[in-house]
Amino acid sequence: MKLQAAVLKLVVFLMLTAGFPAAQAAVSAKIEPALLSAAQSAGQADFLIWFEEQADLSAADAEKTRADKGRVVMQALRAAAERSQAPVLALLRARGLEYRSFWIANAITARGSLADLQALAALAPVKQLYKIDNALSRQLPAGIARFVDTPRPAPRATAAVGSFDLAKALGDSVEPGVALIRAPEVWALGYKGQGVVVGDHDVGVMWDHPALKNQYRGWDGSAAHHDYNWRNAFGTLDLFCTDPGVPCDSNGHGTHTTGTMVGWDGGANQVGVAPEAKWIACRSLLDPIVGVGTIPTYMDCMQWQLAPYPVDQPDAADPAMAPDVVNNSWGCLEGCIPPLLKSTNDAIKAAGIVQVVSAGNDGNGGVCGTVAFPLAVYESSFSVGASDVGDEMADFSSLGPVLTDLSLRTKPNVTAPGVDTRSAWSDGDYNTISGTSMAGPHVAGLVALIMSAEPRLIGRVDDIRALIERTANPNVKTSNTASTCGGTDAATIPNNIFGYGRIDAAAAVLARPQLAVQATAPATVGGGSSYTAVFKLSQPASGKIDLSNALLKLTLPSGLSLKSSSEA
Repeated sequence: MKLQAAVLKLVVFLMLTAGFPAAQAAVSAKIEPALLSAAQSAGQADFLIWFEEQADLSAADAEKTRADKGRVVMQALRAAAERSQAPVLALLRARGLEYRSFWIANAITARGSLADLQALAALAPVKQLYKIDNALSRQLPAGIARFVDTPRPAPRATAAVGSFDLAKALGDSVEPGVALIRAPEVWALGYKGQGVVVGDHDVGVMWDHPALKNQYRGWDGSAAHHDYNWRNAFGTLDLFCTDPGVPCDSNGHGTHTTGTMVGWDGGANQVGVAPEAKWIACRSLLDPIVGVGTIPTYMDCMQWQLAPYPVDQPDAADPAMAPDVVNNSWGCLEGCIPPLLKSTNDAIKAAGIVQVVSAGNDGNGGVCGTVAFPLAVYESSFSVGASDVGDEMADFSSLGPVLTDLSLRTKPNVTAPGVDTRSAWSDGDYNTISGTSMAGPHVAGLVALIMSAEPRLIGRVDDIRALIERTANPNVKTSNTASTCGGTDAATIPNNIFGYGRIDAAAAVLARPQLAVQATAPATVGGGSSYTAVFKLSQPASGKIDLSNALLKLTLPSGLSLKSSSEA
């Protein structure tokens, strides 16, 4: 009996030790090598916990309004996060680690030791642990984002350029790029962005700039209200903004991009495409020189844009307060966690928000495959290249196809003016700079004009993108850049140089889907007889429109008065 017991113990021991290396290897495989190295060398490291479970957002497709889409998306994301994050949060608390939980992409950021990493990786809900960098402690580390738009003061031309009269546009105080895309023609139709909210995800905004104050959703004409309208992802750690609850811009870049979307001072400075739209903003880039942000600050802002909340009250997040379109004039240049920003970006689109993204400034006179960094590389982003007011492609504008994920995806989607663009600046004045960062806001402004003209398009991201693409002007010159990229040349639409072409606001608004109304009624009617009018509503070929709450107006012929009415 003693011998048999000894053999049994030996067998059990061998079985346990034989399985141990495999289990340990599986845990170690969840820890990114760069994170493992950082924790080993420094003792502590900042990291992100990525979960196996990701929410199914498809139910939002059936919702008609952007607010309802956002509500369904937020509920699904929160539910997935609550289910999968619970054991991880318990462990983080037990080990005394600081952390930040996000629901928009089901992730947690934290800081800990190698032992902490190993303990977390052993939990079943955890899919991967990634290294992240802290923008507050380093300048331009691996894993940051930045905008690279060199300030270039430029004289304002007065000659006729392209297909419009630049001299007249300047005489009318309209910025050349705004005039080139024919925004003033849309204004003349009565559509200036009214009823639409644009979001700016950037380095912040000087909210009381003369060209922006009246368009700020947080300004009621006599006092400022920043709840739901402003978010600083750096909070009290911000080195450049003394009060994180008040909008600020430590660089000028975010004020400039917001100005191109909506800016107008009521006088000579008509710098914005949609001057009657309202704006809100989130600051996720910090540095006053080039703009520095990290994965946590991007997630913070994108989660807030999907469901804004009052200053420091995230539990009051409300998708109904979300913007209809967001401009993102930044790019994560290296070290971005592969699945994270894509999932976050996909959630924004599922919530019915048009995500406009600058393509990047790495074209270098014609280098293909330079649309290479998030968010511009994603299908869920409406990516924008830059051209000048002569419809010549900018030599700096990044070109497709997307190589970084091996998709060969055609990018950019469209092009807009981005050379020597004058707009508002953080000193209360105006500045002229160049970059795809300047092109993107022209597109975001156009989205606002389209939604203003047809509010039932709000929340219909694919329809709006398709409308802008099919009405873009393909006559973009490419002498300053490549003539062929990824097997497509300038004669192929879309292509990897300028996509579908340079945006045309008037063409897009005039081509929006509209219901056709056919009315038939008798020319005369005898006294006491019924007067029957028949209205026939037909869906447009260019896209369906919600028919609920349709309002029809009937003017009776002279001499007739209404005694009663009924619907067939």
